Amino acid sequence: MRRALAVLALAAAVAIGCSDQGPVAGDLSVRLATARTGIRAILLRVVGLQHGVTPASGTTYRVLSDTSAAGDTSWIAVIAPQGSALVAGEIARLTVPDTRKAGDYLASLTEVAASDYSVGDLSGVTLAVVKP
Repeated sequence: MRRALAVLALAAAVAIGCSDQGPVAGDLSVRLATARTGIRAILLRVVGLQHGVTPASGTTYRVLSDTSAAGDTSWIAVIAPQGSALVAGEIARLTVPDTRKAGDYLASLTEVAASDYSVGDLSGVTLAVVKP
């Protein structure tokens, strides 16, 4: 009887342990952190396998992207509508093959543009890729 219970307990533990194996496809959030105002557009590079990029939900930002042939690097432009600016918080969503690997993604800022599209200073602006 004890042996049967031990085998049953082992089988249950294996079943529970294996139930969350494999990738979990979904979206990751690209977040902008800055205290600056008047940023109209940014160009960023994201390293990590991704299948697409969209504007953050609830925003009117425009997102343009170009992805390397291998699909592991994207250059993304995020542009605020005329008369507005980007604000701190989520600016874009990446569709990725495994959301549990958010820490493997690296977002780096390439350019910042002011409301007149003049290139601005990158200081005080940071990016992060996180689970939404």
